Amino acid sequence: MARADADTPMMQQYHRLKAEAGDSLLFYRMGDFFELFFDDAKVAAACLDIALTKRGDGVPMCGVPVHAAESYLARLIRAGHRVAIAEQIESPAEARRLRGSKALVERAIVRLVTPGTLTEETLLESGSANWLAAIGHAGEDWAIAACDISTGRFELIGCAATDLSAELARLGPAEIIGAEPVPNIDGRWGHEGFDSLAGERLLKRRFGLADLDGLGAPGRAELAAAGGLLAYLDATQREATAFLGLPRRVQRSAHMAIDAATRASLEICRTQEGAIAGSLLGEVDRCVTAAGRRLLGQDLAAPLTDRDAIEARLDLVAWFTEEPIRRERVRAALRSLPDLGRALGRLVAGRGSPRDLASLRDGLSGAADLGRALGGQALRPLLLDSLLPYLGGHDALLDQLSRALVASPPLDAAKGGFIAEGHDPELDRLRAASTDGRKAIAELEQRYRDTTGVAALKIRHNAVLGYHVEVPAKHAEKLLAPDSGFTHRQTMAGAVRFNSPALHEEASRVLEAGGHALSLEQAHFARLTEQAIGTAEEIAVTADALARIDVAAGLAERAQEGGWTRPALDTAPCLEIEGGRHPVVERALAKAGERFVANDCCLGPADRLWLITGPNMGGKSTFLRQVALVTLLAQAGSFVPASRARVGLVDRLFSRVGASDNLARGRSTFMVEMVETAAILAQATDRSLVILDEIGRGTSTYDGLAIAWAVVEAMHDEVRARTLFATHYHELTRLAGRLPCLSLHHVRAREWKGDLVLLHEVAEGAADRSYGIAVARLAGLSPAVVARAKSVLAKLEAGRDATGGIAAGLDDLPLFAAAAEQAPPADPLAEALAALDPDALTPREALEALYAIKRLAAERPA
Repeated sequence: MARADADTPMMQQYHRLKAEAGDSLLFYRMGDFFELFFDDAKVAAACLDIALTKRGDGVPMCGVPVHAAESYLARLIRAGHRVAIAEQIESPAEARRLRGSKALVERAIVRLVTPGTLTEETLLESGSANWLAAIGHAGEDWAIAACDISTGRFELIGCAATDLSAELARLGPAEIIGAEPVPNIDGRWGHEGFDSLAGERLLKRRFGLADLDGLGAPGRAELAAAGGLLAYLDATQREATAFLGLPRRVQRSAHMAIDAATRASLEICRTQEGAIAGSLLGEVDRCVTAAGRRLLGQDLAAPLTDRDAIEARLDLVAWFTEEPIRRERVRAALRSLPDLGRALGRLVAGRGSPRDLASLRDGLSGAADLGRALGGQALRPLLLDSLLPYLGGHDALLDQLSRALVASPPLDAAKGGFIAEGHDPELDRLRAASTDGRKAIAELEQRYRDTTGVAALKIRHNAVLGYHVEVPAKHAEKLLAPDSGFTHRQTMAGAVRFNSPALHEEASRVLEAGGHALSLEQAHFARLTEQAIGTAEEIAVTADALARIDVAAGLAERAQEGGWTRPALDTAPCLEIEGGRHPVVERALAKAGERFVANDCCLGPADRLWLITGPNMGGKSTFLRQVALVTLLAQAGSFVPASRARVGLVDRLFSRVGASDNLARGRSTFMVEMVETAAILAQATDRSLVILDEIGRGTSTYDGLAIAWAVVEAMHDEVRARTLFATHYHELTRLAGRLPCLSLHHVRAREWKGDLVLLHEVAEGAADRSYGIAVARLAGLSPAVVARAKSVLAKLEAGRDATGGIAAGLDDLPLFAAAAEQAPPADPLAEALAALDPDALTPREALEALYAIKRLAAERPA
């Protein structure tokens, strides 16, 4: 950063704050603008598409209005920047009083805005959690401390180093921090506080605990991660308090392990382009509240492994499915409720507004009403019974908020007007005095018009002059007269402004009463906020209970829409699906007016490995994914898109479907494939579900076949997981003869009159052939290239038949002589016959076509 030789006091202050901000962009408050200077200005101007200017000394600068700062912050945060907010912590008048007439207003960084520490509604996605994750370790033990300060969720996750990526993928954090870099994880490193002793001390102080036994006695790695997280929140929030509930220890075994590659392949919560629309979450979501959408996303990201917990969720979904009228009433009640959790988060962080207090009032009142309505229902499921007590119990706070607030409070507390009339007699008196004073000023304006004879005379108000009399310039002489009773204040191009003793007296009364009224309202706001924060834990639990009810009702709605059924759960390693469907693909086909072809799948001890062959585009990948998604939905506590499903609980889900690369880390498509396959072989257990598609296709034929062969054997003999293995290597079907638990299946296809017909049905047995050339023709490959491919295939198959080797027969097939070998000459008569559509011809057209065919036949060589 370039600096002038003799900085002004203001720039000296700026440089000091910028050094404190580090690599964050510094928003430096100057009056009604946040200004940025030097390189910060260049970066921000380019990102925000605003004008880059220069100070008189040549320093680059740009600025954004304070009142619109949130929208600019949102764009900077989405672009990956962090922003330090430097506010004026005293008024200019205070600075002059304390340090003289030319004193510089003192400023301080009051907050670091980072992706993982957002609370403002405009900066967050309403339907997605906003996690901050801190990675810590103690010796060989690793852990993640994660929080969403917009809702107060706080988790401690102890895990092996190899599970870090999978747990982070489950959370999908907006920001990852740590003391030192972790291989293959993108984060911000070099932070302090990642110490188990410091973490223990900070947790005890934060939550007022004498010991941590009540938290489940977290391990040293969890404490180190928590210490780093809490230290980071202190550093970024400064004087504000981040909203955190008591930390919940999450056992990794409590939910299905799903690594990042599998999540990307299955597009669980986001598509591979990063959108919710088109993902499983986007297709399943029928929630009517933002909190419900956030919870549904977390459920799908972390399916349960405890059978009783899953059955409890399914019972609640089933209860809502049984009574559509009951379900719609509950959904209508939920739809009208505000986002309790995030309103509370803003209040705790000191960024709340009167509208957030009203959200608590309306949300808690609606929750109590819903609790009473549901409490009157007979034969309630156990999960609902456990939630009902949390919907009430806020009577004291509700009473205060209901009596104190107007029906629709303003967003800005500084402007007042949010305390209801009748709540505070003194406030009512001050408001009346202010209102009476304004009426007196209006009467004074009319009296001045009458006495001066200037009908255009007005009494106005601005921040500089306060209340003043304004007349057009041509009438100013009447008020400038020595005996007029007016004092000249300001002359402008078309008007002249004056003061008067009577106006000054009335204005003082108005301003004094208004100022006192605002101060009193601010005191009420602080009191109500403090009262709400005092019950933050209880309010957060109510918000969670409403979200759980919304998720269950939404899943019931989705089940009714799609004819989904309740899955049966089993502890045995089985998987039986009848009429299974891929929910996202089915919806896409329905929009195009096409029907999805449902398929069955049965994996058990005797046939736990399916080898699936068949043509590209025949539906192998869709089938593999739908089996995985049905399993995932079942363990998340949802009904499933199938006519019947029996799911043996899965501990880990792996999907290796689709090609990708990671060039930034020096990995080709094949290298990524091998890395992911190696991880599956190393981590899958006999209780896992594995779907593999086209292993070995990224290398030579011999290498690829050898790798695929070895992987199939390893999955069968060593891993013993339930596995769907799709392949184009037909040679692998020979393994069925010696691997007793391998079952052959194929996706059906037929050629009809030269065209490939894909049936999208999964049947027993191996495919009769690949149909690859037919698919290439269907894709639009030129006739010459298709013909050449058939010729090559014929020689390959002849060589294989003669010698049993894949490459046999290639000796007499010079590939570089392909240009010399022409495709068979076209047959005009055959082409003309193929182009005819008899059903579409008129009698005259049919006669003309007959003559044309006769002519072509006559011209055809003998």
